[in-house]
Amino acid sequence: MAQPKSRLTRTDWTHIAFLALPAILFVTFYIYPVISSISLSLHDWDGFSPRMRFIGITNYTVLAGQPRFLHAVFNNILWVVFMLIVPTGIGLLLAAILDRGIRGEKAFRIIFFLPFTIPAVAVAAIWRWMYEPDNGLVTTVMNLLGLGSFAQNWLGDPSVVNFSLMGAVAWWTTGFAFLVFFAGLRNIPTECVEAARIEGATPWQVFWKVSFPLLWPSTIIVLGMAAIDAMRLFDVVWSMTKGGPAYSSEVLATQMYDLAFGRFDMGRASAVAVYLFIIAGIIIMPYIVYMSRRVQDSEAE
Repeated sequence: MAQPKSRLTRTDWTHIAFLALPAILFVTFYIYPVISSISLSLHDWDGFSPRMRFIGITNYTVLAGQPRFLHAVFNNILWVVFMLIVPTGIGLLLAAILDRGIRGEKAFRIIFFLPFTIPAVAVAAIWRWMYEPDNGLVTTVMNLLGLGSFAQNWLGDPSVVNFSLMGAVAWWTTGFAFLVFFAGLRNIPTECVEAARIEGATPWQVFWKVSFPLLWPSTIIVLGMAAIDAMRLFDVVWSMTKGGPAYSSEVLATQMYDLAFGRFDMGRASAVAVYLFIIAGIIIMPYIVYMSRRVQDSEAE
């Protein structure tokens, strides 16, 4: 009696062998930590005790009633709005100006992009010095301009600390938006721009009616990355203020770190992580779905 042939061919087994390692790594370093964090968020554990005490959703309900947690959520949403508008807008403006072929274009490209290559901790060190209330560069320049009365304790005043941090992050991240938009502008077919100019369009009309719509793929990339950066913001805030003063600049990532390694409340820190995961998913998932559809459409074409 003849043996039934296996349905998997040699090519199929080769594909499985190549996919096995990435799949194992994905499950080990992504799926397992997510499941472990969700499980830990349902327990009370200090990180040292041999046993964890199951407390259900208490960590979630306690956090939902804490002004500190709600303020961190508000700050994260504020950062998302800021990152979507300010670095993106400045990057687009700089790219549009430089695309007009001004003198010293290469030097300006390096100057605009250079801050993005600096590590976050170094950015924080630079701007801590810039924001020194007595001898910092910002206060010194304001005094020279006769605006010394407007100088603030930039990182010590709860009413201005978030704006001070946003200034540092805008300086740091605008280079990425600039580079993506500039590359997009240089890839626009010159026939489209020349046709608009022949028809009598002004420079603003050429940009708004022709160039900007054709920049849509670049805009999607910049906005998506800006939203992701805003939700995972940690290093600059922690290095400059540690979430202070009085938790006024705290975001969910810094609160999670403080609960886990400052107060050794691993369960509640995991609940913050789950909250952050859900909020980030709500904000970022539409971008991922859109990009997946664009990839499928490109493959179909």
